[in-house]
Amino acid sequence: MENQEPIFFVGVDVGTASVRAGLYSLASKSFRKTAILPITVHKATVNVRNADRTRTELISQSSTEIWDAVCRTVRDVSVGVDVRQIRGIGFDATCSLVVVGPGDAPMNVDGLLKSDGTGEEGIGSCLDIIMWMDHRAKKETEYINQKLADHPCLKFVGGQVSLEMEIPKLLWLKTHCPDIFHGASRFMDLCDFLSWKASGDTSRSMCSVVCKWLYQADPRQPTTHGWDRTIFSAIGLEELCQENFAKIGTDIRVPGGKDQLVTVSEKGSSELGLTFGTPVGTSLIDAHAGGLALAFCGDGKNVTDWSTRLALICGTSTCYMQCNREPVFVPGVWGPYYSAMVPQAWLNEAGQSAAGQFLDHIVKTHPFYLSNLKALGMSACYNHLNQRAVEISQASQMEDTGFLSNQLHVFPDYHGNRSPLSNPDFTGMIVGLTLDGESELSLVKLYLAAMQGLAYESRWIIESLQNNNIRIGDLAICGGLANNPLFVKTLADVVGMPVLLPFIKESVMLGAAILGATASGALGGLEESAAVMAGSGSAVQPAEKSQLYHKARYHVFRKMADFQLSLLDN
Repeated sequence: MENQEPIFFVGVDVGTASVRAGLYSLASKSFRKTAILPITVHKATVNVRNADRTRTELISQSSTEIWDAVCRTVRDVSVGVDVRQIRGIGFDATCSLVVVGPGDAPMNVDGLLKSDGTGEEGIGSCLDIIMWMDHRAKKETEYINQKLADHPCLKFVGGQVSLEMEIPKLLWLKTHCPDIFHGASRFMDLCDFLSWKASGDTSRSMCSVVCKWLYQADPRQPTTHGWDRTIFSAIGLEELCQENFAKIGTDIRVPGGKDQLVTVSEKGSSELGLTFGTPVGTSLIDAHAGGLALAFCGDGKNVTDWSTRLALICGTSTCYMQCNREPVFVPGVWGPYYSAMVPQAWLNEAGQSAAGQFLDHIVKTHPFYLSNLKALGMSACYNHLNQRAVEISQASQMEDTGFLSNQLHVFPDYHGNRSPLSNPDFTGMIVGLTLDGESELSLVKLYLAAMQGLAYESRWIIESLQNNNIRIGDLAICGGLANNPLFVKTLADVVGMPVLLPFIKESVMLGAAILGATASGALGGLEESAAVMAGSGSAVQPAEKSQLYHKARYHVFRKMADFQLSLLDN
């Protein structure tokens, strides 16, 4: 037993702005080595043809740049080990749309559209990815929701399709770039694209197609299980039905399922530096990979019940993942999605379209930051603001740091509301501003109120789930905001529940590694692999002394939402 050969798994996480790879050691139950490379987010405001010269912001990426970063990071973490000991690899990625052209070449989507001279960052030469956060397809989304108003598929996406899903983006391409739409050989979610590049296998993940492509997965209704031609015919995308839906996927596989094994191809082997034939796990969207690891993370005391765990995956946005053994429909919350994260379980997915990005924006646009804190970098800046919040509140003899935000209220939907309203027209609001807009104190108060605004929206989402008979026992959190202790404390205080912080910080990448382990069969199925690899964490408990304070402020928060709804209705 002492001479047992080491076993490793590789997890690859492609986020909004970076690619990360990790080499997970089964012996230490941790990542032996990780690597990270930045990737470019291209933004440009353009005048789009066939759109009445409407100014549209395009947010794009290059699959060539991303795959190169994947290969480099995987090679980096594999240095120093016998690659034959790497028993499996798994991928996750943002839910961005990749357009693959003839001959499997990248197909230029946004490089054909020219900047209108506004001074915005220009579009590059070959951008074949429309990013998840790209909201160009607003009109197409409205059209799809109108055409499918009476179709049962909408009940599985919270009542309406989101403009962050892939189908509206495809309709946008057909309308504004018909040559690209008709000339493409296939359309893929980015996580499926990565698995294909590694293996040459064009299967799609149940996670991506059921969550973002209106694939119908309901074992209770076998006659409607699969791609539904009536959906695509109703919205003008009937071309996607041709050749048994070849362009969007004929082979759909459950992450962690028992489908035929997919392995690293000869080409993938030469590019990734892995052994030919290494098992490749069916991929997950990045938030779902993080949700998988968080769902099985223990607290060191109790047996983990993934059906009562709400997982928060925090980054540019925040995704809320919760699985049930039976389907539960919640208005304004995506799902229930069958086998999208845990096999044979039903996933409900809520979210905030801007979370970390929102908090960065609040801080970076404040005059005190620009004149005094910019040189620190954001991590040191947040540490400074947290420390000053504690010092100022203590100097004022406040019982809790959170009380410092009194009379200042921030509504955080600067990029629309994903949940529980699913309304992209929602905007941010600040109530309680004074003429002091430049001091350190004004920044600290605004920063604290902004964090609380995010937490109040979390409470709103949780109440929406609970009001539909979903039981939540605790929260688990990962990502950028999880590294901010004041935010985690604020979240626990506002929602009144324990918030679990995993000891393995790289939860999303860990979820990808669990997929690789599952594909290898070394630890059994997905649940068995996750139970072994997810590890444990420590819980931050809510403080009773702040409950009444946050209850009153949450009431104001909901009034702000109602006020904005009335404005939009008028």
